[in-house]
Amino acid sequence: MSLAAAPLGLDLGPAVKSAGFALRDYDAVIAELASLAASGLPERAVPKRRAEFLAGRFAAGQALALLGVAGMPGRNDDGSPRWPEPVIGSITHGAGRAICAVAFASELRGLGIDAERLMNESAKDEIFARICSREERALLARSLSSPEHHWVTFAFSAKESLYKCLYPLVGQFMDFSAARVVAAVAEPRGSGVSGELTLELSVDWSSEFVRGRRLGARFIASDDHVESAVLLPI
Repeated sequence: MSLAAAPLGLDLGPAVKSAGFALRDYDAVIAELASLAASGLPERAVPKRRAEFLAGRFAAGQALALLGVAGMPGRNDDGSPRWPEPVIGSITHGAGRAICAVAFASELRGLGIDAERLMNESAKDEIFARICSREERALLARSLSSPEHHWVTFAFSAKESLYKCLYPLVGQFMDFSAARVVAAVAEPRGSGVSGELTLELSVDWSSEFVRGRRLGARFIASDDHVESAVLLPI
C-alpha cells in the first residue's frame, strides 16, 4: 500500500477519533485511491494537490468508521468538508501527511486540526511579521526555548486550527491578525516539545465569538513538524 499510517500525535481525548497517512508518492496515492467516491476532487489540480485531497478523504472515511459512521464527507459550496449531520470534523494536509479528526456534535461544538513542517532558519522576517505581531513574538521568545522559526510555526499552526474550529460557526474568513497569542507553555517531549498556546480573538468573529474571547490550542512538535488542535466544548 502506498499510504503508510501516520496517526495524529496529539491525544485529544476519547470523544475524538482520528486517522492519518504519510504521502510519499503522489502518483501512487492517486492510482491507489482512484476508485474512492470523493466529491469535489480537483481533477485539474497538480498531482500533489489531488493526492492530498484523496488521502484526506480516505483518512476521513477511516476516522468516521471509528465513530461507527459510514461514508466520508461531501463538499460545501465554499470548498469545506460537509460532514454527516451528527458529526463535526477537520482535515489537514501538511508535513507530508493527510490527517482527519472527527467527533460527534453532541460531544464537541467545534474541532480544528493542523499539521505544518517547521520553517527553516532562512525564513524571511516579513513572513514572521505576517503571522505574529511584535508583541506576540516577544511573548513567545520569553515563554518558549525553541528557535524563533520553530515557535512562529507553532503560532501559524495554532491559528490555522483556530480558524478551522470556528469557521463552521462563524462562516467568514479571518486573517492571522484576527487572533493573537497571549500565553504559551511547553515542555520537552522526546526530541521535541508539547504544550499549549492561548489565543485571544483580536476582533469580533461573530456575535458569539467576540473580541477578547480566549481559546487554547494544544500542540506537539518533533524536529521537523508541528501538529496543533483547538477543541470547542459544548
